[in-house]
Amino acid sequence: MMPEQSMRIYLAECSLHAEVLGEALIDAKAWASLLPGIVIEKKMLRILDQVAYRFAKLQDSMGEKVMPLILELAQEPISANATFVEKLNRLERIGAIPSAEEWKKFRIVRNALAHDYPDEPELRASAINLFLEGAANLIALYQDVKAYIDAHFPEVNEISKEKIT
Repeated sequence: MMPEQSMRIYLAECSLHAEVLGEALIDAKAWASLLPGIVIEKKMLRILDQVAYRFAKLQDSMGEKVMPLILELAQEPISANATFVEKLNRLERIGAIPSAEEWKKFRIVRNALAHDYPDEPELRASAINLFLEGAANLIALYQDVKAYIDAHFPEVNEISKEKIT
């Protein structure tokens, strides 16, 4: 399969994750500002689970598939054993992402929900709000990356006219 075809498939995958994540964030905003004083109910927990799952899927798909393929399509020579940080720095240098540091912050955001603070509602609310804000930022970053791909690799969009096998 050609890299352009792979990118088209990866972008479709990321778009789905971003869309569902965005819908879950809309649902979460209805009660997120009330967090310090409320008990997390099952409905809220389901929404948080959905946000966490789609956040992880979008971050993984971008980091493991889309970003390395951008470097390949851009014909940016980088060592096969380069670290992910080196790849991020290269992506920032070519303008594919606004900031390598921003991507690194998503690891902190992803871990925000790992800790439960049952006896400290303010800490729990802060962690949830940090996570929800980070999820919105990840969607925005995906949109930036997608715009970069659209602008620099128009052949990726042309692939949609062909049958992808």
